[in-house]
Amino acid sequence: MRPTRPAVPSSHRDLDPLLLLPVRLFVMCLLSDLRWYEDAVLANALRIKPHSVARHAELLAAAGYVSIRVAGRRTKMRLTPLGLDRLTGHVTALQAVAGTAAQLVTTRHGAPRSPT
Repeated sequence: MRPTRPAVPSSHRDLDPLLLLPVRLFVMCLLSDLRWYEDAVLANALRIKPHSVARHAELLAAAGYVSIRVAGRRTKMRLTPLGLDRLTGHVTALQAVAGTAAQLVTTRHGAPRSPT
């Protein structure tokens, strides 16, 4: 008898490939209040260099998820309504995937044990 394969939840289709990289997901999360933020503020919050934030923000902007304003040396960005929608869908899908993973582990190995 073959072991039954777990059904892959349909939520995996809602995962956004652009947001699978944690730094992009975190940038989107920081912008989720739809306010304008300078890249230096985001870089400081994520403990990365501003040019790294800018590189990821450009990819997010190309997808329509982020709006970018450049004024002199200052770069500001904010999440677009599309970006908020995609972020919400992605996070919801991540929760579903993590829940399914937890169920699979529990089914195979029992309830998690305390590390003590």
